[in-house]
Amino acid sequence: MKLADSWPLVVPAAVPSGHLYDESEEYDELDESKDGCGGVEWGCYVLNKSRTSYTMLLELARDVKGVEKKRGKQLTVTQYKRIFTKWENASRPFLRPHTDYFAKFLAKLNIVTMPKGETLRTAFERAKGRRPLPKVLLVSKELQLLASLCQELQEMAGDQPIMLCQTHIAKLFAVSQQTISEWIRALKTLGVLRLAEAAIKKARAARYYFIE
Repeated sequence: MKLADSWPLVVPAAVPSGHLYDESEEYDELDESKDGCGGVEWGCYVLNKSRTSYTMLLELARDVKGVEKKRGKQLTVTQYKRIFTKWENASRPFLRPHTDYFAKFLAKLNIVTMPKGETLRTAFERAKGRRPLPKVLLVSKELQLLASLCQELQEMAGDQPIMLCQTHIAKLFAVSQQTISEWIRALKTLGVLRLAEAAIKKARAARYYFIE
């Protein structure tokens, strides 16, 4: 008797090709959250009145940068578009026609210096624990601390210039705005800061690069 003739035919399970595996991984990356936006809470920034798009798009960009900082990698352009489209559809009653808001959103992503979840105060507290830079060992402790704060801000901003709002920094150090202005010029002299973009009166503080 040939027992082998009675054995059921076992068909090996198909092994997915590398192509299909790559596609599924890409899909998972794009749709980490239910709405495919990488975990960005875009709904918090939907417009509810006119003439607020500049502020809300900037806050949305800060949220995106905060998510990217936590993930340790940048979101994809596809995710940027998904986030924006959902925001635009919900905000449409308050948007001006014939305006490229997606370009404005991408521009905001480029200028964010303080991702959501990071504040000037937290950077200031971390700066206190840093060892003073060799370049500033001969100056006051306060100026050393400002140099360390600039270093913290640059690490948060990556390859983007940092914005030094003298009014806010003056409050942290409990000194006058004029004093902060003098300290910044001193750090430029010492080669700690390099001007990237000049200030625009009543619109934007100056931006700098921290130099190691």
